[in-house]
Amino acid sequence: MALRHRDTEPDVIVALPIVPMLDLSFQILFFFIITFNPSRAEGRMSMNLPASGEAKAKDLNTVDLSAVPDRELDVPSDYVVLVRSYDDSFTLSIRNAEKVDELGSARGLAQMSPKERKAEIDKLLEKLRETLGTRLKEKKERDGDKATDNVKIEANSKTKYDVLVSVMDACIRAGYSQVGFAPPPDLNQ
Repeated sequence: MALRHRDTEPDVIVALPIVPMLDLSFQILFFFIITFNPSRAEGRMSMNLPASGEAKAKDLNTVDLSAVPDRELDVPSDYVVLVRSYDDSFTLSIRNAEKVDELGSARGLAQMSPKERKAEIDKLLEKLRETLGTRLKEKKERDGDKATDNVKIEANSKTKYDVLVSVMDACIRAGYSQVGFAPPPDLNQ
């Protein structure tokens, strides 16, 4: 039995319209570029970066990991904000060269609702902002143009990131332009 071939129509060629797709993608790109609005603090936040210099070790094998660095990279600060956060309590203090001033603490946080917990922590953060703002104003009146505005935050390892960012925000709202971090006191425990 011989197979018969049927006459078929020629293949239909499907054309993909590239130009309209490119046009649409450029319009979307233009829209996102025009509507992008960075936050105010994003461009104003200064960071303490390590000192620049030429690398002493040209070869990875010649690096002595146990050697003590010859230059201290610690940037001096006017005050250190001590943040102690645990499951049931939250404490804020300010340390300068002479003494530690406790701003307050919130206890019994585990029994509070999230709204009450946030309100208690916000009260302490507002007190921190006011205290740091007053101290910075006094320092600027006393030292004039030579007044520095460096502050460090030393938080224990149990501190949640959102609380740490709130403390950093309170320092910036108090007028400090350079906010750094100190290592946690319980780092090696």
